[in-house]
Amino acid sequence: MKSLTNPLRRSVSSVSLSSLALLFAAVAIAVAARLLPHPPNFTPLAALGLFAGAMSLRPLVAATVVVAAMLISDAFLGFHPLMPVVYACLLVNLVIGSRWVRQGDDFRWGAAACGRIATGSLIGSVLFFLVTNFAVFLSSYPATGGGLLACYTAAVPFFQYTLTGDLAYSAVLFGAYALCTAKSTSPVYSAA
Repeated sequence: MKSLTNPLRRSVSSVSLSSLALLFAAVAIAVAARLLPHPPNFTPLAALGLFAGAMSLRPLVAATVVVAAMLISDAFLGFHPLMPVVYACLLVNLVIGSRWVRQGDDFRWGAAACGRIATGSLIGSVLFFLVTNFAVFLSSYPATGGGLLACYTAAVPFFQYTLTGDLAYSAVLFGAYALCTAKSTSPVYSAA
């Protein structure tokens, strides 16, 4: 067990105290968003992974944030056999964020970045829909073309919430980050 916690400990020790506070807040908000009443699949977890990947958080720390939020909330909501598939799909958003959204060593804002954020969110949503529902098909439907069609047809109403939630939470996370890191261009006037 010690060999598993040492890399995480080293990764966390290199993160600033304010960043750690932000990470704990992100976990708390993600857990609350899953536990409070919400439309099905309308949660910030995929957007959190996309954001963490794009902002170049250490991969192990970013993955720990997503998995911790899921494990804590699943402890209240209930564990299920498809958890590894769901968790893996959410963790793929880290890769989408780092490879597609960031595109290089540094994240740069602009119209192209907004397009990559929206596209990355869309890719993550579609991947989540396809993979998790295929897992549901394998575990709960007849292994026929009709069973596959029935599974995906039954899942279509949930996809709108997944897509909307992923896009909305991505906009909130990246937008808040942009506002917090923007340099003020307005002059500062002192009251005399």
